[in-house]
Amino acid sequence: MKRAASLLVTIFIISFVSNAQWLTFGSQQASPVVVTGNYRMIGQTSDRQGTFQEKPADLWRVEVNPTLIIYGIPITANLLMSSEQQGIRQNINAFSLMLDPDAIKRVVVQRAYSALSEYAKSEIGWMLNDCQTALDSLAKVDSAKFNELQEMCKLQEMRDVANGNIRDYTDVLNSMGLMTDVEKVMSQLPKIAVGAVFPVFSPITLSGARLEGAWVEWNPGQSFYLSAVYGTTQRPLTRIDTFRVDTSMYTTYNNSNFGRSMYGARIGSGSPGGSHILITGIYIVDDKNTLVLPDSGVALTPQKNYLSSFDFKLEPIKNVWTLEAELAGSITVADQNAPTFGSEDVPKFLLNLVDSSASTYADWALTAATTVNIRSTNTKLTGKLRRIGAGYRALGVPNLRTDYLRYDGRIDQFFFKRQFSVGAFVRQDRDNLIPVKRATSTLFSAGANFGLSIRGWPYLRVSYAPYVQESNATDTLLQYINRTVLWSVSSGYGYRIGKIMSNSNITVSKQDAETKNNLYDYSVLSVTGTQSFTFQIPFNFSVGLGYIQQTSAQTPGTSIFTTDGSAGYSFTEAMTLNAGLNLAFDQTYGTRTGFFISYLARIENIADIDLRAERNYFTARYTPALLGEGYRENLFRLTISKMW
Repeated sequence: MKRAASLLVTIFIISFVSNAQWLTFGSQQASPVVVTGNYRMIGQTSDRQGTFQEKPADLWRVEVNPTLIIYGIPITANLLMSSEQQGIRQNINAFSLMLDPDAIKRVVVQRAYSALSEYAKSEIGWMLNDCQTALDSLAKVDSAKFNELQEMCKLQEMRDVANGNIRDYTDVLNSMGLMTDVEKVMSQLPKIAVGAVFPVFSPITLSGARLEGAWVEWNPGQSFYLSAVYGTTQRPLTRIDTFRVDTSMYTTYNNSNFGRSMYGARIGSGSPGGSHILITGIYIVDDKNTLVLPDSGVALTPQKNYLSSFDFKLEPIKNVWTLEAELAGSITVADQNAPTFGSEDVPKFLLNLVDSSASTYADWALTAATTVNIRSTNTKLTGKLRRIGAGYRALGVPNLRTDYLRYDGRIDQFFFKRQFSVGAFVRQDRDNLIPVKRATSTLFSAGANFGLSIRGWPYLRVSYAPYVQESNATDTLLQYINRTVLWSVSSGYGYRIGKIMSNSNITVSKQDAETKNNLYDYSVLSVTGTQSFTFQIPFNFSVGLGYIQQTSAQTPGTSIFTTDGSAGYSFTEAMTLNAGLNLAFDQTYGTRTGFFISYLARIENIADIDLRAERNYFTARYTPALLGEGYRENLFRLTISKMW
């Protein structure tokens, strides 16, 4: 907490001198010292803990993520501290320090988008809607406007096609004064991070794992690429769970963890966001000596995981057609304490090299995708393939789903300057890739969507998607076929009533499910409508009405009527008061009532303050004690934040 307080005090002190010419907050202007980033502090207290939740009723969190760019050298710090940190879980608190060239890119992109937005508001901003035609018209008429529009069209391409990747646009950004020579050089520095970091290689090799250690990533000139990681992904943890309310009494150590280390590298040519050829290698191992477990009744074992992959992305037609794929293989030792094979005919070092444990298994995974984006006709085609073997393991990807093969296709078409759109998709999943289960499950889904958004007219969106899930088990008791249909229609319109700005929206959706022998059929119909008004005086309010009808073959059907409303008044540009009420009348289970009041304040370039109080009731009509019965709760939350 002291570390967090020190960082916040430092930020506040700096903010008071932000008018100095040598220092600016945000990305709009260049100066010797630039501060960007954000911070947030949350404090919450309540007189009730949520049903079936481990989240405490009272908590606080501090997040600080400042980037300091000193004469072009970008340094980013990330700090998270929380009262939720507990010895029976893996760490929540985190701190890292990073040499962050991506911060330069973020600053430059923000400047570019701001310049593009200002140009779009100008008298000739409409030309961005059809760059090629406008450029052809200006080519022989006005060279100055031609050059300006050409640069702006490049920025628009960077936003819409390259998704903000400045890789191929540094020259035009530099010529427009949106990127200095120093920033251009510094953006090529390697990223070096130490502390609690979250490195990403790819979705099937390394993604989502917290690493206490170091991460280096370097992509000079987007031609050579290197990324390397080293550290621990989990600390040793002994956790004994003894009671579970929804089953029965039990004792288990299975939520304990061995200490786990990771070594990994990714190397190749190109850039991960663009065309590339990359090779990945990862080694993850549990330290079996960090945890002592009982000899029986525990499924937790120390593991070891070897993984490698080959990844490429090509653009056969630049900015139109992309083709990418990754092939990965893994070898996993499920239990380091399992017996190993021995043979006098095989050298011992070879047996050790391949980990000849009786618990060793291997498998492979493949992801592939292709996209065709034809801007001249506003057509986008996407096809994907994903195969994750039953024995494939990537311990650097928490909760990776395995044992399935998926085909995925989609088409989106836009007309009339993107005011009218249609789309369709199809997908099929199949499991039991190596036939060891008693049955194979398949999921087939298809759907279509329609959108109409004509300027000055109400918008309209329609979607329809049927799903079929089926098992081919030979045992009729294990067979099933589930058919589900989802559809929704939504519409809305913004308009003026005199000096009042009004907005009306309505959504109707339905989900119908049909199961084998109609044992678990259910249906849900939902209708919601909202209406909002914004007045010339600093006052606004909105109201919503809803109706939900649920029917089920296994549980009592019910109808739920909902209503909610909120209002806000701004005393000044920096102070706003909001209040709201929500009601839900459930014919079967009970009535929910809640209201809130919040105060929002902005203190210049220092802090945005949000103070909120809530009071909620649930009057149970038919709810078992196990599920919480009725309750009353009071909650207070204070949030102090700022983004530069």
